[in-house]
Amino acid sequence: MGHKWSFQALNKHLEKIGIDMNLLWSRIYDVILKSLMSVDGYIQAGIKKMVTKNICFELLGFDILLDADMKPWLMEVNLSPSLATESPLDLKIKSNLFVDTMNLVCIHKYDRKKENLNKIKNRVKNIMRAKSYQKQQVPGAQAPT
Repeated sequence: MGHKWSFQALNKHLEKIGIDMNLLWSRIYDVILKSLMSVDGYIQAGIKKMVTKNICFELLGFDILLDADMKPWLMEVNLSPSLATESPLDLKIKSNLFVDTMNLVCIHKYDRKKENLNKIKNRVKNIMRAKSYQKQQVPGAQAPT
């Protein structure tokens, strides 16, 4: 039976038992980067076929197994991994993943109240500019200071 851990809990546990986390994460990053490099040609060919190249992204899930010597092994790479949640821990991890992903691709939470306030402020500024311009057009009228 497997167990799910948050990165924070896993890191804390491994540090507690004396694992060099900087070395471990360096090895994990190395496995991930090598796997991405192995499919670079395929990805580049796919991008060339796309009409709009700057408006897409892909979320990948890397399943890494650590052996008894803490050597990371790539088990599989999931294309568009499931964001379904089966537990409170899943909800916490996957909602943070979703927020981080949206921030990375520069999609931010839309605040309707803030946007409406900004629209109203801009309309008021434009009205004030128009009134100021109209006064400047009238001979002998003074522009507001």
